[in-house]
Amino acid sequence: MSMKKINKAFVSVALTVAIFLTAILSVNFYVVFSQNKNILSVQEIPEKTDITYIMVLGCGISNGKPSAMLEDRLVTALEVAEMLPDSKLILTGNNSGESYNEVGVMKEYCTEKGFSEKRIICDDYGFSTGESVTNLKKTFGVKKVIIVTQKYHLYRALHIAKQYGIEAYGVSSAIRQYRMQAYYSLREIAARNKDFIKYFFT
Repeated sequence: MSMKKINKAFVSVALTVAIFLTAILSVNFYVVFSQNKNILSVQEIPEKTDITYIMVLGCGISNGKPSAMLEDRLVTALEVAEMLPDSKLILTGNNSGESYNEVGVMKEYCTEKGFSEKRIICDDYGFSTGESVTNLKKTFGVKKVIIVTQKYHLYRALHIAKQYGIEAYGVSSAIRQYRMQAYYSLREIAARNKDFIKYFFT
């Protein structure tokens, strides 16, 4: 192969990669920018008193206890729920069985903190962020909701909720620094693109 053909092939590959990366970053920017205004501080929550559902997205558990990320989500959600006495918590996550039950651990944590079991709704079929939000609409008929998770994760959850016509607001639960946060943030870029395509025509 001549050097000229090699150069053309290299330029073609480089251009394809550049277009691909631009598309990925453009979708990522759109999802983040379009939902940034819907992320509230806990102090702003009382202004949204007509919202009676607070959804906590599941995360990892270990030895029957919430991971650091999940515990921070639960702590934040309980704080929000305290400010909205008529609200209910929707605990959603992976319930694969007796050996792994995120929702069960989440519920136990909340009740041990004194939160009323009557104010808890369990969604055992929230195996992904998209499924959790889908269940809000199709299973529980929720029209307005506050979603609690770490900020990097909120953008995607709020975007999917918007696609379903749900009025959703997010509260960040990033109380501490997390191991592997850089990895989670990079992985989330791919997840935003995946779910942008998946729920585009919802």
